Amino acid sequence: MANQLPEPQNERTFQYQNSLPALPVPTLEGSLSKYLDAVCPFASDQEFKTTVDIVQTFQEGIGKELHHKLLQRAKTRRNWLEEWWLDSAYLEARMPSQLNVNFGGPAPYLEHCWPPAEGTQLQRASVNVWHTLQYWNLIYKEEIPPQKAGKMVLDMDQFRMLFCTCKVPAVEKDSIYNYFKTEREGRCPSHLIVMCRGRIFMFDALCDGEILTPPELLS
Repeated sequence: MANQLPEPQNERTFQYQNSLPALPVPTLEGSLSKYLDAVCPFASDQEFKTTVDIVQTFQEGIGKELHHKLLQRAKTRRNWLEEWWLDSAYLEARMPSQLNVNFGGPAPYLEHCWPPAEGTQLQRASVNVWHTLQYWNLIYKEEIPPQKAGKMVLDMDQFRMLFCTCKVPAVEKDSIYNYFKTEREGRCPSHLIVMCRGRIFMFDALCDGEILTPPELLS
């Protein structure tokens, strides 16, 4: 895993979070132009002409009013889109999160050095968990350098959601709770949850502040 990480730097993971610029609101003209560019390859000449007329009507009518409301919203929020995106794309979606939303995560990529074999599931799980805890520790101690596009610092806030986060289901809209804290911010939950045969177990992954070894996790 160490070979896949950036070189250590003096910059902390969340060092620039409070100084990031607010999310800008794109111009109405720019958004509509991009929309037409996206529609064009899939529409006939007549369909595209009709679409252009609809877009122009929108731009000269209610589009101006809606864009003004976006600008007003952006004055009171650093990210005018975040709440809408979280609600509409994640918390209000009435379908299982697994496969449909949360389709990424850790997986056993050790086959090249540890051929598959029966009876090794728990051993593999302990090694997998150990590597995952190493990444938790890097975020906890803010040792992952802030990601950048050239010299532009990118938002690192989603790294907080990788651990100590749970989604609580409800009828119409779920809720999300996050308890992650960095070492500078205070104590962070360090327990693991194990589900087996309908029962739920919990144990601390740290002992005297150190991450348990794979054999200890296996035990």
